[in-house]
Amino acid sequence: MSVEQTVSPGVVAPVRFAPRRLGHANLFVGDVERSLRFYHEVCGLELVRREPAITAAFLSNGNTHHDVGLIQVSTEARRGRDGSVQPSGARGKRPGLNHLGFEMESETALVAAYGRAVAAGVEVHATADHIISRSVYVFDPSGNMLEFYSDALPDWRTVFNPEQDDLVTAAWTPGATPPADDRHYPVNPEIRRVPGALVPSRKVTYAVLGVPRLAESLSFYEEVVGLQPIARDGDRVAALRGSPSEFDLLLFETTGERRPGLHHVAFEVAGDGELGEAKRRLLAAGFSLDAEVNSSTKRSLFVRDPDGILIEFTHRHGLPAGRALPEDVMLV
Repeated sequence: MSVEQTVSPGVVAPVRFAPRRLGHANLFVGDVERSLRFYHEVCGLELVRREPAITAAFLSNGNTHHDVGLIQVSTEARRGRDGSVQPSGARGKRPGLNHLGFEMESETALVAAYGRAVAAGVEVHATADHIISRSVYVFDPSGNMLEFYSDALPDWRTVFNPEQDDLVTAAWTPGATPPADDRHYPVNPEIRRVPGALVPSRKVTYAVLGVPRLAESLSFYEEVVGLQPIARDGDRVAALRGSPSEFDLLLFETTGERRPGLHHVAFEVAGDGELGEAKRRLLAAGFSLDAEVNSSTKRSLFVRDPDGILIEFTHRHGLPAGRALPEDVMLV
């Protein structure tokens, strides 16, 4: 299947990609260099790769090959190393979410889930080979793009490093060659700390999406995505997790002035003390806090990135594995 080919839509049946965790958030931004400075100097993530041909940059501090991807807004199609149009296609004309990337157990698991999706009539927007990973892209019922990817290399830094800047994406046909069963995702990664960063973030930890119909979206994220619901606030908010993680995604039904789409992305910080120091540094640097949460189970600071995208820095404590408590389903 080429990168832009699609599978005919049909009735959604149980598919369950069943990803391990949220691996990254990929964002369209108004100015890549400006956003790169923010996610490096404020969020404490390292630049690990550039793709100048599509005006893109990727940041991580060791948790995975990238916690954040940044792509310059453009009216032009973005093409990969084989000339094929990349999954963003004609999208990306304004800042906001490009996609959320969910890490799979292996290429074998990814190809099997792709086969179930095709058989169930789920529309597949794109498939791609990124050298470091192979990916399947679908849209959720609200139009949010989701990437399911399996890491393809034991050491992603051989490809994702600042010394290389050529294109990485090409077309991929799932199952054309026998899929690998190797588990290349990091197990005990070395988390690096960016000297002088205002907030010493450890990793992207969850995302929050507004959806027009919570019941419809929750069914999709359970039956197609394969995330496990772990908390719910009536028909208003639901929290979900992957297989080894505690909390990866929050869905809330939009009402009033709240609009569907990305509400915010959250980054994990090591402790309350780190967040206290981070608050002092943010205020001293001239940042305004959109909100602050300080409860028995979490502490969080909220700020805006250069494009107005809401960012949460959070430390959750006293939380049993696989559960989300009321403070986690509160909306700012």
